[in-house]
Amino acid sequence: MDKDQVAIKTEDSKKLINDPRSPNPSSELAVLMRDMWEYADTLKTAIVNKNTKELPDYLPHFENILGAEPTDEHTKSPAFDAMAKIMLQKLENVYQNASKGKEHSLQVEGFNLFVKSCLQCHEQQCPGPVSKISKLVIK
Repeated sequence: MDKDQVAIKTEDSKKLINDPRSPNPSSELAVLMRDMWEYADTLKTAIVNKNTKELPDYLPHFENILGAEPTDEHTKSPAFDAMAKIMLQKLENVYQNASKGKEHSLQVEGFNLFVKSCLQCHEQQCPGPVSKISKLVIK
């Protein structure tokens, strides 16, 4: 949570965050997902511009995805946890491809596999942002 975000408690003890990117208070998971989208967009730009020597720093708080409180408690399931772990591995692969100086086409493929892992989860768990996430795929 950064300086522009303020945590509030609801009647049912859910911790919601006033996130300036949303008109409504958001769950911890929703805020994390917005952070991840912004980060992925920056990562995409670096890869498209073949500037992988200057990838944005990996943000370790993304690993909080497994413990972040969702807006809807039914979002979290064993399937969600499994897909989140796959997504984190795909993100790690993006960094490994860049650090090893892999061919640009392999870096694009690795990034797209990362995005597709996000899409697979969202198609099953929370379809609202699928259209926005789809725009991250590098053509």
